[in-house]
Formats: sequence, structure tokens, C-alpha cells
Amino acid sequence: MKLLDLINSLATKVGKQNDKAMIDLLSRTDLQNIDFADDIANSINNGLLTIEGAKNNIAVKNHYVATALSPVDEHILSSARNFGLDDDFIAELTANKSTYEKQKRLADKLKETFDVLKASQSKDKDVEKYAKQINELTAQLMKLKTDSVPKSELEKVKKEGDKQVLDFMLQSKLSGLKYANTDVPTDVNTRLARIILDEALSKRDVVLVKEGNEIKLKQAKEPSLDYYDQSQKTVGIDDFLSKTLADAKILAVSNSGEGNPQPPSQPTVPIPNGQVRMGGADFMNEISKSLGNTL
Repeated sequence: MKLLDLINSLATKVGKQNDKAMIDLLSRTDLQNIDFADDIANSINNGLLTIEGAKNNIAVKNHYVATALSPVDEHILSSARNFGLDDDFIAELTANKSTYEKQKRLADKLKETFDVLKASQSKDKDVEKYAKQINELTAQLMKLKTDSVPKSELEKVKKEGDKQVLDFMLQSKLSGLKYANTDVPTDVNTRLARIILDEALSKRDVVLVKEGNEIKLKQAKEPSLDYYDQSQKTVGIDDFLSKTLADAKILAVSNSGEGNPQPPSQPTVPIPNGQVRMGGADFMNEISKSLGNTL
């Protein structure tokens, strides 16, 4: 490369190529034929950046972005630890190279944790959750009917729907009971009660079946037959629940001191379509009619 070509290129980078002093220098005949080693000339030319060139240089950009965002990364990880989030999630954040994605994942995780906390503190939120699930299932049934799918598919979804309704009915009964341990959230008591109930049902070869708007106890080997106790009497779900959970000593006793557990209360629940509130039995009736109308 000619020396004057290198000088002209450098002058152009800073906008001085048309200055009189530069023109005079580039016009000198005694400098016209001076050669300069290409590798050195190119290193000088490419290594010197204009302000605009620096703004668009990847290496420069990466350096300053990393310098600016590194404290933010540390703050995100520190916040995750301070909030008590689990080690697996913190490891996920650490492995993520994008600061903006880390920030989004932390926000999503905190919202998820907060939602779980709200649900555990409010029985009404649990009711809304089950109502939403049932509503979504009803919408699936309507779509299946519209698409004219095989009857076996409809029956499968209908069976799933019946199970959802049965679980909801049972959850409503468990949530309506008064438990001895008032130091834990309601959902903890109801989960424990469900475990105890399931073990008692299994021990006696009994299954729960939804008949109309009621829960019936049936023989597991032949679900069409009612369950009878040792005195050959049918047992209702409320009596079975009360005795089983009272024997497990997890229910609160009445003020009379007789040791009888409080009967399940009828919760009021929101009906998604009608936006009204009614007792649990009426709500079950509305759900059953909704599911039935889709088939």
C-alpha cells in the first residue's frame, strides 16, 4: 500500500480529507511512490475506529453491554436467593446468558409462587379454580360435538367430566368441615383428609360414584351395588366422612363436648355463565345439566 493512500484513508475516517493542509500533503510528488507494508497498513487502518464505527463494532458493543448488565445479573440472582427460590431455578438463571430473559423468568416465577400462596390462603380461589376447570371441560365437550368426533371420544371426555365434578363435590364437602388444627391453611387440612379418606375407602373396597347431584358409596368389585356396613345398612358419604375423620382425630369437636364433628357446610360458589351465587347442590345441578347438554 502506498503511504499516501494510508494517510488519505485515515484522514477520511475523521472527515479531514478535503482540508487544504491534507490536500497539499497528498499532492507532494516526493511522497507519491513511498510504499508501506500492507499488513501493517491494514492493521493501522482497521484498528482505528470512528465514533460511528465504534457504535457498530460487535466487540466494542459486547464489552460495554457486559459491563453494564453484569451488576444486573448479580442483582437478579441475589433477589432469587433472598426470595427463597429453589436451587434448581437459581441454577437455571445462572446458566441463562440473557439478562432480559433472566429478569422475565424471575418475574414469572415470583408470580407463580404468589398465585400458589394466594390459592392456599383462600378457599374461594380454590372454588374458582375448579369452576374454571369444569367450564373448560364443558367447552371441550361442545367442540367435540361440533366436530362430530366418534361417540367413544365423547364418552371418554364425559367420563373425565364426571370425575372432575365428583372431585369438586368431594372437595366442597372437605372444605366445609371444621378441622382441629387451625394453624395450617385449609388446603393442607383438606389434602390430609383426602388421604385418610382414600385409605379408608381402599381398606373397605369402596369407591365413590356420582349419582345425579349426590356422592354414593359403592362396592369396588361391583360399582352398581351400594356399600353396606357391618350392620347391613347403607352408609351415606357425610356419615362415612365424619366417622372416618373423627376416628383419625383431625376434626374439631362441638362445644357440647360430645365429640361429634361439625357437619359439612354448603359452600357458596360462583356460576361462570350466570354470574350468580348459590348453594353447592344447586351448583352441582347446573354443572351436570351443562355437561349433559353437550352430549
